[in-house]
Amino acid sequence: MNVAVFTDNDFDKVNGVTTTLTAALQFAPPDVRMRVYTAAGIGEESPHYLALRSLGVPIPFYAEMRMYVPRLRRYLAHARADRVDLVHLTTPGPIGLAGLWVAERLGVPLVGSFHTDLAAYTHLLSGSPRLGALMREYMRWPYGRCAQVLAPSDATRRLLEGARGEGARVRVWPRGVDADLFAPARRSERLRERWHVSPARPALLYVGRVSREKGLDLLPLIQQALHSARLEHRFIVVGQGPLLPELQRRMPDAVFTGVLSRPAVAEAFASADLFVFPSRTDTAGNVVLEAQASGLPVVVSGDGGPCENMRDGETGVVCRGEGSEAWADAVGRLVADRLRRRRMGVAARAYAESRRWQEALQPLYRTYRELVAVRGHAVASASLEVAPGGRT
Repeated sequence: MNVAVFTDNDFDKVNGVTTTLTAALQFAPPDVRMRVYTAAGIGEESPHYLALRSLGVPIPFYAEMRMYVPRLRRYLAHARADRVDLVHLTTPGPIGLAGLWVAERLGVPLVGSFHTDLAAYTHLLSGSPRLGALMREYMRWPYGRCAQVLAPSDATRRLLEGARGEGARVRVWPRGVDADLFAPARRSERLRERWHVSPARPALLYVGRVSREKGLDLLPLIQQALHSARLEHRFIVVGQGPLLPELQRRMPDAVFTGVLSRPAVAEAFASADLFVFPSRTDTAGNVVLEAQASGLPVVVSGDGGPCENMRDGETGVVCRGEGSEAWADAVGRLVADRLRRRRMGVAARAYAESRRWQEALQPLYRTYRELVAVRGHAVASASLEVAPGGRT
């Protein structure tokens, strides 16, 4: 079968969507031929990507990302030439909507996968609950037209079922991890020396977009509480985003690396001692799996999807409170207990080994097959009805 995947995401930037789709392309079985349709950068030319560049404008409250004007008829022409059997939209932006239009023109099934809670982001970044509610209402439209919607976690599934009122069409497609790239063997003592960390001064790592919706307002407060408790540590922040200048000002002792290549990110994970991820809006949190694959215990929020990608008390700690006191307590207990961190790190690696992409992607491919088979049966039945003598 031939699958056209429509996304508004830039493939020359690393994020949860691009990581997931790259893995889906890499591990696609012989009967599934996927091609990504986009208007954004892809980093390098490849037959697996169709990048029809067009006019782009910055997204409000998300300036480093852009919305592109889709070249509808060219997408449709390419989809016909590719003999597309199914369309998969991964974003509700203009390119995702182009995928919906193409699916309707071709009469093929439409699958939607939910990756980002844009309604929560809009609320947090704009400060307007009304805008957040409007975004949630808008997102019901494209996903409501899908034959199947794939959610990355049970928390997201419940959110979608509540919004759509059609639980039967929502199923969970959990995320996976490249446990070969992200591995404890990549630990670098030279990097730890550059960070000025040691067994007595552990490295507390954050990896991701440096923005308010990730809950990073908590980091300076956690750092202050740990200093007050005389717990030696150093925060390492990997990533870029609009909150970076404020964090640099409020956390002068922290290390800010900016954006790193995937191998360099893997080295940073393996060279740290604890992963701190305070986001309450993430639907999955791929980085939580990457941290555990690297042998790190994790501290995550009890809200959203990341807490479903670890084992509370075994591979890390779920922080049930929202305030800085609860987070400082959860992080501080692990900073103070090196042996517990080590035990959790070993368990985290073992857990991540069971979450490799090869297995995690099977629900996606299974959904493709089911919907294409259903359409095949429907087409065959229609052909029998219109054939001479086909009516009963």
